[in-house]
Amino acid sequence: MGYSFYEVYITTQRAFSAMGFPHGSDEDAAFIISWLELNNFRGVSLLANSISKLDQKYQGILNIEDLNKAINFRKRSILMKGTGLVDFMLSKITNKKKISVKIENCENGILFLPLLYKISKKINYLRLSFCDSNNKLNTYELINKKIIIKNEINNNLLKNNEVIIVMQNNKKFNNANNYKIISEKEIQKNLSRSLEPEEHPWNKVSKIANKTFVPESEESRNKGAGGGDAND
Repeated sequence: MGYSFYEVYITTQRAFSAMGFPHGSDEDAAFIISWLELNNFRGVSLLANSISKLDQKYQGILNIEDLNKAINFRKRSILMKGTGLVDFMLSKITNKKKISVKIENCENGILFLPLLYKISKKINYLRLSFCDSNNKLNTYELINKKIIIKNEINNNLLKNNEVIIVMQNNKKFNNANNYKIISEKEIQKNLSRSLEPEEHPWNKVSKIANKTFVPESEESRNKGAGGGDAND
């Protein structure tokens, strides 16, 4: 069954709210998952597989003393801490030409990609790198409203659950014709079609989201919930 981007976003936002994410953080997390689903990165499946680590375990506090030192996420999800880190880096790049940050104990590095895409109009060059379970180095470069995808041998550059984010202004670009590219035009085209998340993960996320509905009762009807006849 197909769903619009908005339907996926609203369902995941409600799921995050039901899992204890505060207002604002639930919206940021829903954007991450919906954007990944929109662009064929299986966002809903990533969320469904993480529910046990997220449900009523929200921890969004991020202590950053020095961006030159590795930041330890302590296996807390990017869905909780990612927005705070990206916003902090964005606030610091105004005074520098380049910022490079290593994050340790950070699972599912792909969750950073929507956040970087969101700010890509403000930064000349962005790069996200992380190692997957097959020891492949996944690198995403964001240049001129395009995402360039590179999959290379890790060569021990990164350990498992390590992520590197680079923000840079005034960078000269190399030819990227040999790599897969996701363009803004392609993303806009995706918005016009129905999304088809995998059935089991979607049902799992929807079940969590449905907890936000108010159960029908005499008390809830008196408070305005439900769709009773106004003439009653």
